[in-house]
Amino acid sequence: MLLLFETAAGYALFKVLKEKKIEEAEDLAGDFQTLEQAQKVVKLKAFSKFENTTEALAAATALVDSKLSKGLKKFLKKHVDADETLALLDKKLGGIVQEKLGLNVLWSNQVLELSRGIRSQLTGLI
Repeated sequence: MLLLFETAAGYALFKVLKEKKIEEAEDLAGDFQTLEQAQKVVKLKAFSKFENTTEALAAATALVDSKLSKGLKKFLKKHVDADETLALLDKKLGGIVQEKLGLNVLWSNQVLELSRGIRSQLTGLI
């Protein structure tokens, strides 16, 4: 499973290392208390840095509107294999990604918890 995480600097794609644990857990805060713990749960697979603030603003606007931007589409095509599951926070965007790219998409409370954990250790994970 891969998780797409949007930052102000670019798109990050994390590989989830403990998928079974994530699927069964309701509270993952304990797995992200330190950077070392977080690195046992997720690993950065790819990062696409925005070229400038204009691109960053356009990407943020597209995400708020649940739209698949050209940059995100290109990033996902390059880094997500058809047999992998992509975890997203936005259900509507997930539907669009599933339809346009044919990827297996997941959105759930566990994805939200995982994103919170990543956010808490983001600097070290990227």
